[in-house]
Amino acid sequence: MAATSMPGQRAQPGLGVRGFDCSTGDVCCYHPEDRGNDTIEQIDEDIAVTRSQMNFICPITQITMKRPVRNKVCGHSYEEDAILEMIQTQKQKKKKVRCPKMGCSHVDVKGSDLIPDEALKRVIDSQNKQSWSTLDT
Repeated sequence: MAATSMPGQRAQPGLGVRGFDCSTGDVCCYHPEDRGNDTIEQIDEDIAVTRSQMNFICPITQITMKRPVRNKVCGHSYEEDAILEMIQTQKQKKKKVRCPKMGCSHVDVKGSDLIPDEALKRVIDSQNKQSWSTLDT
């Protein structure tokens, strides 16, 4: 599933939510050049909605990631425990692990290819804090 800034439009590499690299196309991003003559209020509202729609869901567990790791080979992120368990299970069967992100062609995910995705974790944590603070108002 491709990321979109608006329905039907693909995110452009290097643009989007400030401080977050959307070059992998895995998150929804806001791209001002896509907007035409919208008012500032409409754009601000769209930014807020888009930010809340950023993809924090693990492709394995289908729940929000708490400890995301990124695959250095294909760039996709997963919940750390879920991908490591998947690798271990397949290793016992002497099988390779295909990247669980739909549409990815990477067929040999290894534990050594995984690195903590600190940027994604910060964005998720920030979104969670923001969600809780809006519940308090």
